[in-house]
Amino acid sequence: MMFSSSSSIAAVPRILKETSGVFFAKTLGILKQSADLCVEKIKDIPCLTCPTKPQGSMAVMVKLNVSMLKDITDDIDFCFKLAKEESVIILPGVAVGLKNWVRITFAAEPSLLEEALERVNTFCHSHCYEPKG
Repeated sequence: MMFSSSSSIAAVPRILKETSGVFFAKTLGILKQSADLCVEKIKDIPCLTCPTKPQGSMAVMVKLNVSMLKDITDDIDFCFKLAKEESVIILPGVAVGLKNWVRITFAAEPSLLEEALERVNTFCHSHCYEPKG
């Protein structure tokens, strides 16, 4: 449980009032850029599907198709192995009531987000069944 002092809570209106609108515009621009980057990069990752573009959040829920993965049993297994092999941490969907989904937070510097998503892509390719043909 997290506790806040009443003095810090009382300071919030003043902080918001005195913060430049430029700060908020820049922050929103970075979040939009990161959201767009996240959605576009996920399109290239086998076994992941992003059904909706995030609006007004700093995370996106992504469907995990475990049937495409040869040695992954569910979203928890996926997230543990991803963290161990690629040092990328994402939240298993089961933590928010969505089995075989993952929650990707994109509130990060776009270049770091891009690198993390490349690692996810590498991980998925290494765990996917070979295409038939």
